[in-house]
Amino acid sequence: MTQTTILRRYKRIFNAFLLATIIAGIFSACENNVPTVGSDLASNEVQIALDSLIWNNTDQYIHRGDKKVLVACPKIPYATIYDDSIDARSTNNLIGRISVPEYGDLRCSFVSRMMCATKLAIPDSIRYEQIDSMKLLLRVQRGDLTGDSLAPQQLKVYQLTKSLPSDIDNRFDPTGYYDPSAPIGTRSYTLSALGMSDSLFKNLKTIFIEIPMSKKMAQDTYLAYKTNPSVFAWPQTFEQYFHGIYVEPTFGRGCVANIQESSFVIFYSYKTEETKKNEDGTSTVVVKTKSSYVGVFQSSPIVLNSNNVIYQPSQYLQNLANQNEALLTTPGGYRVNFKFPAKELIDIYNTSQSKLAVVSDLKFSIPVEEISNDYGITPPPYLLMIKKSKLKEFFANNSLPDNKESFYATYNATTKQYSFSSMRNYILDLIKNGVKEDDLEFTIVPVNLEFEKNESNNNYNPYLYYYYGYNTNTATESYLTKCTPYIVKPTMCRLIMDKAQTIFTYTIQQMQ
Repeated sequence: MTQTTILRRYKRIFNAFLLATIIAGIFSACENNVPTVGSDLASNEVQIALDSLIWNNTDQYIHRGDKKVLVACPKIPYATIYDDSIDARSTNNLIGRISVPEYGDLRCSFVSRMMCATKLAIPDSIRYEQIDSMKLLLRVQRGDLTGDSLAPQQLKVYQLTKSLPSDIDNRFDPTGYYDPSAPIGTRSYTLSALGMSDSLFKNLKTIFIEIPMSKKMAQDTYLAYKTNPSVFAWPQTFEQYFHGIYVEPTFGRGCVANIQESSFVIFYSYKTEETKKNEDGTSTVVVKTKSSYVGVFQSSPIVLNSNNVIYQPSQYLQNLANQNEALLTTPGGYRVNFKFPAKELIDIYNTSQSKLAVVSDLKFSIPVEEISNDYGITPPPYLLMIKKSKLKEFFANNSLPDNKESFYATYNATTKQYSFSSMRNYILDLIKNGVKEDDLEFTIVPVNLEFEKNESNNNYNPYLYYYYGYNTNTATESYLTKCTPYIVKPTMCRLIMDKAQTIFTYTIQQMQ
């Protein structure tokens, strides 16, 4: 979209708003027996300033009606920062290892407390001897893996011997929290079903990595539920009985999977009797043995769950970082600190020679260069732009972007850029209260966002219909509900900061 097209679009929207305001004023005037309203406003000239600037150390023109004004656009100062510490608490877990020439080496294990079922959903008729086995099921969604789905992998599961610390991060060393000589389960596997396009698997959205547990563990768990049910009434009491699990990769270097959920299930058998009529009129009782299962423990957002991530960037990325290229990687690794050109924007705004200027919008876009690789590692889907001084407390407090000190952007794979919108409140606050150095210093980090949809009925609005072409009374809105560090899969990209762009829009009213 060209600058002229954008300008015309904003003029049309503003004129619609002005028309709606005048109509509303006329109706209000009629009610109060006032003959005319709004004539002074309509008689003055209204201009829309749309300052579209690329911060590449050049002089560029901005438009003021039919006039052009030359302004300076220095480069945005930035630095690529490597940080091997991230808040690794998450509802999902990464497991496996990969080694990618362009990306680097990544090894992922995890620790997790478990949420218990408050009641064992096994019929009272089932006896101790009928408990057959137990499994840990790790659920993987289609597409939630990086690497070769045919690569052979192996993992081991350990029961924790003491409670996990609360101040945990990705560098947590589980040594001393489990007995390495006593795994409770081992499994070799591949994720080939998720990578196949064969008709047998095309509708398969999920697979489970099934790790067998011992029959004794199954029977001991059954007995604990039956003899001491109060242990399972609360997460706090259950945590003392079962501290949690540590899952680590022990073989394989070709694939990392994203575990959506971990759950323990108990299998039990029981007999049924069916009466079968014979040809001679007699009956025979047929006894059949059937099996069933029940979930007992599982991971949950309300109990501690943390990834242990060891990431070593490739020499290729290290060389780019040393050349001051703006890099982002996940999980952990590189992020970007920079100085936002708010002061320059406000200086331009203040020289508009207007007695009344109303800020409409501020957007900030950054082009992206994808880094070629054979593992399908792409740029992260979302970025958080936050004041550098607020980064640590943001994640610690489970905060959401507020469009004043923090903002988010979605990656557009078509245009290959991130666009941070809704920065109006940020710039308004600086115009009103002045600019401090802390207000300009920002950090960009990849994040995972979760949304909830909500449908609502709205009254018909003729102005929306006229300008946007819809008249439905029902609208669906998405609400951001969660923002966490991106620990879903490996990602990487280069931000092209020398082509970063701001679009600052405001109306100018020349008062008589």
